[in-house]
Amino acid sequence: MIFIKNAKRYFKEFVEIKLNCLKKREGERDVLERVVEQVLNKVDIVDVVSMYVPLKKVGVNFRALCPFHQERTPSFYVSPSKQIFHCFGCGVGGNAIHFVMRIENLTFTEALKVLAEKAKIDVEFSQSQSAKDRALAKQKEELISLHHDCFEYFQRQLYLRENIDAARYILKRGIRKETAKQFGLGFCPENNNLYELLAKKYSKEIIDKSGIFIERNGKNYCRFEGRLIFPIFDTMNRVIGFGGRIIDDSRAPKYMNSPDTLIFSKSKVLYGLNIAKSSKEKDFVVVEGYMDVISLHQEGIDNVVGVLGTALTQDHSFLLRRYKNEVILCLDSDQAGKNATFRSGDILYQNGLMVKVMELENAKDPDEYIKKFGKDAFLLKKQNAMFVIDFKIKQISSNYDLSKSDQKFRFVREYFEKILMPISNEVERQEYIKKLSQITQIDEDAILKEFTKNENIKLKRIESIQHFKQVQQKSNLTEEERIKKNDIDLLSIYVEWANKSESIRNAVTEDDFCTEDIKILFSSIKNLINEGMEVTYSMLLTFVDDEKVLSELTSFSSKGFETEEAAKRAIEELKTNNNRMLWLRREMLEAQKRGDNEKVLKLQMLIRKIKDGKEGI
Repeated sequence: MIFIKNAKRYFKEFVEIKLNCLKKREGERDVLERVVEQVLNKVDIVDVVSMYVPLKKVGVNFRALCPFHQERTPSFYVSPSKQIFHCFGCGVGGNAIHFVMRIENLTFTEALKVLAEKAKIDVEFSQSQSAKDRALAKQKEELISLHHDCFEYFQRQLYLRENIDAARYILKRGIRKETAKQFGLGFCPENNNLYELLAKKYSKEIIDKSGIFIERNGKNYCRFEGRLIFPIFDTMNRVIGFGGRIIDDSRAPKYMNSPDTLIFSKSKVLYGLNIAKSSKEKDFVVVEGYMDVISLHQEGIDNVVGVLGTALTQDHSFLLRRYKNEVILCLDSDQAGKNATFRSGDILYQNGLMVKVMELENAKDPDEYIKKFGKDAFLLKKQNAMFVIDFKIKQISSNYDLSKSDQKFRFVREYFEKILMPISNEVERQEYIKKLSQITQIDEDAILKEFTKNENIKLKRIESIQHFKQVQQKSNLTEEERIKKNDIDLLSIYVEWANKSESIRNAVTEDDFCTEDIKILFSSIKNLINEGMEVTYSMLLTFVDDEKVLSELTSFSSKGFETEEAAKRAIEELKTNNNRMLWLRREMLEAQKRGDNEKVLKLQMLIRKIKDGKEGI
């Protein structure tokens, strides 16, 4: 199976695979198809999604804040009956495989392997990979190999006599030799021959894709020249990127990271997690810098991870939740660090983690603190860490003089927005309404009444904006896009009901579809159903790579139809003359432009027949 981008042909290979399967005996069916069916039958999408996102049951479905875009009002839904997900905010949708692909940034085969392992399905994937997946996997393997070679080169350089300044810098920063080896520290000298060495083994394309080199005046320079090297490992202990720090503070920037590549994205990686994931502690300590991580680990605090010069993201929260449910934020003590703590705390808390905050006085960062005051003082601070919401209240209230009415009211407004609104748990929210009453001496019922009013206004505003966007999106559809959307909706109903209703199975024919690729897909699905195969929504979505089509399919299916009669009415509506007429008129205009008079006459006759009710749709 190969995903392809051409809109008019994106189902071609799906059809070929499926039709070929019909000609084979069950025991000879394609390896990939078999694995896909096994995985989708064994894996529950609710279990998969809840590994990353806290889900809340709403009726027959589950709801959450979307992990793929920032939002305050949940618009991300998971349907256990159809085994699909859809976000009505950003439009993404699909099945369990699509979810893992998107959230882990994996190829189809990689995501399928992750789910197969979860389902305890043992299979050799090398035979079942598509050409596209094989090519991408090969590039990733080469990049991993190239990074490992660079890693070994940088390590060797650190211990050469001519690079003694780098070794002295490590000693100056208090890093012991065994710690340097544990974290794989290295050095990149200036005027090195690294590019030439790599060029003997790797193609220019792969070297360029690594992001390690910058081309200037026809020559390739390592971006980390003159810097101490911090190799960045993934959770499987593979080097996927590098960080570099200047050793003489004479030039900027002080720190530099690898750019995003096929194997590295700083918004999805946490420094030191490859070591910290094995800690027996019940929580992670999240810090900002390489040196913070290294210094704390060196003192035996082995549950520390660091963000790589970027804000903490939702992807980071998913990564942390894989291993532990509690996080302690220990970011820099300056104003920028406090602001980062606010943002990071909200992200982690809203993604289901218990979050606490450590405050370090008389030191700018954890590296400086532990060197000045020692391990025991740090652990005591950790033990007294404050729940993130209490930390936010403390910070917000310090900006106001609550003895003055105008400042008290402004404090209440900020409290509503930054404390109460992000809380989704009603019990916790009630507790913090009570706390606000105690702080301000305002009646608790009055606060609750005012907050509910404010929340409803805000929700209505958000809903209005979303509704406006949806209306705009629909009104901006071209004639061809509108027809294709109708075809996708019709296909959705067919897939949902064809195995349950013979009358619906017979009510939809190939002639009801105006879009060629959807028509081809419908034909192959109908053949499979006639052969006795149950084509589920989840299975169907596996073979769709077009994001817009995925969005339309999952959006329409999320609404669904409770009764067969409702589904039949929807089918008739989608099969209206209007839809067919729009398509025929478009075809006629194109024939006129080509000067194909014979086609024009045929189409005119067909349009006339439809108008006279002599041609059914």
